Amino acid sequence: MTNVYHLPERVDATAEACDWLARLERGLSEEEHRDLREWLAAQPKRAQALIEAANLWDRMESLSRLADLFPKPVRKRAHMVQRVLALAATILLIAAAGIVAIMLRPEADPGSLPAPTIASVSQSQMYETAVGEYSTILLADGSELTLNTNSRVRAEFAETTRTLRLERGEIYVKVAHDESRPLTVWARDRLVRAVGTAFNVQITADERVEVIVTDGKVLIGVLKAQATSPGPAWIEGFNTSVAAGQRVVLGDQEPKVEEIDAEEIDVKLSWREGNLIFHGEPLADALGEIGRYTHVTFVIRDEELKTIRVAGLFKAGDVDGLLATLRENFNISYERIGAEKIVLKYE
Repeated sequence: MTNVYHLPERVDATAEACDWLARLERGLSEEEHRDLREWLAAQPKRAQALIEAANLWDRMESLSRLADLFPKPVRKRAHMVQRVLALAATILLIAAAGIVAIMLRPEADPGSLPAPTIASVSQSQMYETAVGEYSTILLADGSELTLNTNSRVRAEFAETTRTLRLERGEIYVKVAHDESRPLTVWARDRLVRAVGTAFNVQITADERVEVIVTDGKVLIGVLKAQATSPGPAWIEGFNTSVAAGQRVVLGDQEPKVEEIDAEEIDVKLSWREGNLIFHGEPLADALGEIGRYTHVTFVIRDEELKTIRVAGLFKAGDVDGLLATLRENFNISYERIGAEKIVLKYE
């Protein structure tokens, strides 16, 4: 089966750019310096990815030592949907543009370049994925954010706070350690607070919030009804603790923390590799999950089909592969009605 969605080269370039930036921080050998030149020459987008990564990490001084690698400016293009608010955005973008312009002048002396201006005001950026997409972003604080299909999240960072507002969908977060500035995920009226840990947050179809922790520990809080932001005055308290290997589903009832084994975690989070894994779920449930990754609507004509148990690995969004598997293994045929509706029935 083939995967209908592949991470764009832009995501790969960004990850590689961050790796090169880390090497620049410790200093390049002559061989690495040559490899960096070859890497930049192979794809025009890579120079821009390196500049953006440096700006994100406030490490433009590292690139200033390599001004000869950038013979001309690269037009900045956004990979994800970005909204940098008001004056904060203006300050950050002007500062970055000024540094890049100086760095790119052929006659500039790398040793004389000024240090970058570090803005202390808050930033807000919006990231989202379409149906069938998933993507990973390196956030300004060094945390890694992965969005599942049809997800939308706003990242807000200031001197004393780090906040992710999940508006829809599912995210996996590897939190950069910073005890003075815990990272808080706000999903519906629930807050998930962590320092240097990794966890998954999903707003489910029935508007509940599921949290799975894979490393460290998180605390769960509740916003008061009149809250408009996750400030201390609006939080009823972080009174539920969830540790690595545990899951909690937050809804109307009191939260109940339960153990979840490593195999089940791998199944639940297999979407990060573009896969969906089923271990004997009813066909109706499996189709519900598969439907999150495609615009196609599945209709089961024969009621008994709904209870058939499905097991196996599927590529997210690979509808044709799914239909072939159902026909070969369960004698289930299908009828396409228009572009976005498929009726399943016994042959």
